[in-house]
Amino acid sequence: MSAFSTFTLPVITINNYLWSVMKQVDPTLDKAYKSKTPFYPISDSATGTKSWENKPYFIYDRMLKMTGSPFYPIKKEHILYALKANDIDTLEWGMALQYILDRMDDAAQDINEWNRSQNSQTNVYFHHLRVFQNSESNIRDFSNRPYYITQFIVEAEYHFTDSIESILA
Repeated sequence: MSAFSTFTLPVITINNYLWSVMKQVDPTLDKAYKSKTPFYPISDSATGTKSWENKPYFIYDRMLKMTGSPFYPIKKEHILYALKANDIDTLEWGMALQYILDRMDDAAQDINEWNRSQNSQTNVYFHHLRVFQNSESNIRDFSNRPYYITQFIVEAEYHFTDSIESILA
């Protein structure tokens, strides 16, 4: 385990919350994915592997952004999600992402409440979330299997609830 694992990565909290709500909406996901969570950072290393059995999944990356505010503790970032799925799952999972996360303050409050209920809470407090669909989205990838790739951008505004001093202590 890396020494950097003590740092909070807000996107992990968002991913875990999103997946927990998706499993509540569709309880069959729990059985279909077993202990796997269909979110992969940065690279698409799982494409075409037998373990996915043509199930949809997300690939994500972070893009930090200026907040436009001189109040430095408030952070803002854009999270780029690429959803790889067949045509029907692309529409359904894309709508799920939108319904669950595109609710500004309400989504942030729900993630914060969910985070507080977890055994290992992350040290982040969300202010709001918004979802945008990338305009160059919905491309077809025939490299390993005929999936659509739909890209979404989730804008998250948050602050950390711990300081570097508390991490170093």
